This record gives sequence, structure tokens and C-alpha cells, in this order.
Amino acid sequence: MKFSEELVAAGQPILHEIYQHPFVEGIGNGDLPKEALTFYVGQDYNYLNAFIKVYADAIQKSQTRADMAIFAKQIDFILNSEIHPHHNFCNVAGVEYETLQHEPQAPGTYLYNEHMYRAARTGDLIDVVAAMTPCPWTYLEIANRFVKQGKNTDDNVFKPWIDFYADMEDDSDSILPQLFALIDREAEHYDQHHLDVVKEEFLKSCELEWEFWDQAYHQRSWHFVKPMKQYR
Repeated sequence: MKFSEELVAAGQPILHEIYQHPFVEGIGNGDLPKEALTFYVGQDYNYLNAFIKVYADAIQKSQTRADMAIFAKQIDFILNSEIHPHHNFCNVAGVEYETLQHEPQAPGTYLYNEHMYRAARTGDLIDVVAAMTPCPWTYLEIANRFVKQGKNTDDNVFKPWIDFYADMEDDSDSILPQLFALIDREAEHYDQHHLDVVKEEFLKSCELEWEFWDQAYHQRSWHFVKPMKQYR
């Protein structure tokens, strides 16, 4: 079994919980509260900003231009393409996307971003990629599941979101196979102890994906320390 297949197998129980989360189910059913949608977009804008920076760190850790190109393309994808699912949520919620681009990080977003930053600060390329891969992996799995269930119908207001992420699999330049191939290639250079650390990094990101949906659904921000925009 390839190491990437071990990661996917280990992540299945968490993926199953993500499928059953009410936010995710709401996408499939076409029904989510406005407050959950706007909270999600504000936090995901934060998260993707961090994602771009960690991809830049992956470029610094890359030894070949081929690897650099993988991450450079993903930076471009986030900056110029991944705004479309955000627009879908904003349109359904009836808010302007620009109004949600300056929200302070909620606790779950902060934790997830710091988890990725730590992998970039202290790890090798395999650690960085393992911490980042659960995001595209779980989103593709969610979207494909909805397509198989026939949820991407014209009467579902979240059809653009579902189609956007499901279409990533049909892209000849799809990122997920490239990330898994990179993980498998790099795994050959490490002992079992390091690979166990990598697996833990991957699984933590899987759980943080669940947490991200959960904090948005419940609009869970700081309880005792509330960052104020005027102090930032």
C-alpha cells in the first residue's frame, strides 16, 4: 500500500463525520442559515490567505521547478478561481463578498492556520504537503458524493459550489493526484517514526476540516477575548 493510501484509509472515519455534519448536509439539501454561510466565507477567506502563504513556503522547500510549478499553480487557483464558491455562498446569503474579507480569525481558523504554519516552520516538504492535502481531498470527496447522490440539481442553490469542486477531479491538471504522488515520492526518504508524524499531521488537518464546518455552523467565535477590528 502506498503511503498516501494509508493516509486516506486513516482519514476515512473523520471524512464520514464530515459527510454527516449539518453544514455539509445543508449544502447537499440546498438549505443553510445566512449566518452560517457568511461566517464560513469570512473565515475561509482568512484560511485561504494562510493557505497561499504555506504554498509559498512549500515552494521554498522544493528542489525542482516541477514541484515549484505545482504550488505556483495552486496559488493562482486560490487567487483567481476559488472565489467562485465564495460568491455562491454570498449570493445565497444576499451579502457582498467584499464585506466579509476583513473578519478576525475565529478560534478554529486560528488553530488550523497555526497547524499549517508550524508544518512549514519545522517540517520538510512532506510535512507541509500532508498538512495541506486534507482540504482539497475532503472537498473533492464531499462534492463527488453529492454528485453521485444527484444533489447537484438546478433547484439546489448550492449547485455551483458542488460543481466547482466536483469538476476538479476532471481537470487534467488536478491538484490532488499531484499532492499524493509527491507524498509517496518523499515518503521513501523517511523512517517509520517520521512517517507516523506525517500521518498525525494529515489527520489533525482532517479533524480541523470538521472543526471548520462546525465553527461556521454555530458561528463560534472567541468567548472571552473578542478581537476588535479597530485594534487590528
